Amino acid sequence: MKELQVKFVRHGQTFYNLMHKMQGWSDAPLTDRGIADLRKTAQGLKQIHFDAFYSSDLKRAMDTAEIIMQANTASDPDLQLQTDANFREVGFGIFEGIDDQIVGRKVGHPFGFDNFNDFIKQAGINQVRDATKIADSSGFAESSTDVYHRMAAGFQDLLEQNATGSTILVVTHGGFIRMLGEKYATKAQLAATNLPENGSVTTVLLTDQHVRVLDFARHNDQLDTDQAV
Repeated sequence: MKELQVKFVRHGQTFYNLMHKMQGWSDAPLTDRGIADLRKTAQGLKQIHFDAFYSSDLKRAMDTAEIIMQANTASDPDLQLQTDANFREVGFGIFEGIDDQIVGRKVGHPFGFDNFNDFIKQAGINQVRDATKIADSSGFAESSTDVYHRMAAGFQDLLEQNATGSTILVVTHGGFIRMLGEKYATKAQLAATNLPENGSVTTVLLTDQHVRVLDFARHNDQLDTDQAV
C-alpha cells in the first residue's frame, strides 16, 4: 500500500480576500499582510523535509509556495515547484469578483438564508456549492460533485508521481480545503472553523485505499509547537 503525508497550505491573504470578494478561478495578488503571515507559516515548516512541492496553477498559490520553499532548510534545494490544476479553488462562475455578501444573499435566498455562514452551518458546504452552481447563469460554477471529482484526481496524481513514505507540500485554497475537510475530517476537527485561515496547514495521510485528516486548518502561529504534525 502506498502512503504519503501531505500538508495542504491555504495561500496567503489577497486583495480579494481583504475586500471580501468571491475568488475562485480568478486571481488577485497577495497583500503585504498576506506575505507577512506566510513568512510565519514558512518558519513553522522550514525544518520539515519535503520530497516534493506542489501548488494549484493559480498565481496566488504559486507565490505562496515560493515563499515557503525559499525558507525551507531541510529539503533538496534543487526541487522545483510543480503545479496541478486539480488543486485550484472552487469555481464560482459568474459570481467571481463580486462582494461575497451580495452573492450569499442571491444563492441562499431560495433556501431561506441571506448569507453564506448561516447557509453553511445549517445546510452544509456541499449544498452551498450545489446551490451556487444552480444560481450561476454562466455554467462555469462547480458543484460539490465537480470539486470532489478533481480532488480525487489530484490525490491520484500525488500517489502516482511520488514514492511511498514521501512528505508532500501542496499549496491550495480555502474552499478546496474546507471541502476536503467536509469529506474526510471528523466533526471535532471541523468544529473550529467554517473556512481555513490564510496560511493555515492541514495535514493528511493519503494512501491508495483511504484519506485520513491528521490535523485540520492549524493556524500558522501553532506550527512551531509541533512541526512533526
